[in-house]
Formats: sequence, structure tokens, C-alpha cells
Amino acid sequence: MSELIRLVYASRAAFEPAPVQQGVEPSVGRILMQSRKNNTEANIGGVLYFGDGYFFQALEGDRVAVNRTYQRITADSRHSEVTILSLKTVPKRLFADWSMKYVPAEEAVRQFIRARGYQRFEPLKFQEEEAEALVALFQQQGDVGGQVQKTGFGPLWLRRLFG
Repeated sequence: MSELIRLVYASRAAFEPAPVQQGVEPSVGRILMQSRKNNTEANIGGVLYFGDGYFFQALEGDRVAVNRTYQRITADSRHSEVTILSLKTVPKRLFADWSMKYVPAEEAVRQFIRARGYQRFEPLKFQEEEAEALVALFQQQGDVGGQVQKTGFGPLWLRRLFG
């Protein structure tokens, strides 16, 4: 019997983010598309947020599959300072219908960090409670381009842009 876990990590982008007029930063878009493909194959779900040069991600699934995915992320040259913020066994997934949800929750995140005394989004400083609270907030937020189920690889505009 497999053990269902949720791993929440943050990392600093090892690239200079491009200005985004609308949609998703190009490097993040490529990560998102590859994550959706890999996670579908590994039966992993989760959520991804990118802001102020930082990644914040929750991965949910079988412990072995999530650990493999996390190891791949730590070896990815687009990430630096990869840090686990929370790791726990969970009774069910928060993002069961998502291979990888991407949230553009800028205003919601700004309110979240201000309420906790931060000046900007710096998830490497988060305590476990803050990381879990942000995951819960993201569960309630919409996805860029609409919901992408485990069987899909993203909205058509995103596939054309980054495919």
C-alpha cells in the first residue's frame, strides 16, 4: 500500500525572469508544461506559484513518486536554494484533479504576505504553518487558462506558446 504525501518546497529562480504582459513567464511556462506531462505519468498532482523570482510548489502523491520528482527539481539548473517547507502524510489530495495547477494569485499573495509582516514574496523564509496556509489559499484560486485535468497538457494558447 502506498503512502500519500504532500511536499511543499520553495526555491529561487536561477534565471532572470522575463517581463510578462499577460499569461505566464516563458521559463515558468516551460516548467509548467513539462510538470503537467511528468506528473500525469507519475500520478502526482499539485500547485505551482511563481513570484518575485521565487517558486513555491506543493506536490501530492505516492511518497516514492513525489520524492523522485523532488530530486529531479533539486537537480534542475533553473532552481537554486531548493528548500522543503513542509512534508507530511495526508489522508487525501487537495489538488486531486490537477496534474499541476498554476495560480496567478498576485493580489491574494500580496495580501497574504502583508498580513504576515513580509515586504515581498520570500517563501524561503516561511515557517511550515505559513506554507500550509498558502497551499490552502491556492486551493481556492483559479488556474491560468482554466482547469487542466490529469489527462490534459494545458490550454491551447499555452501549448502553442511553449509546446
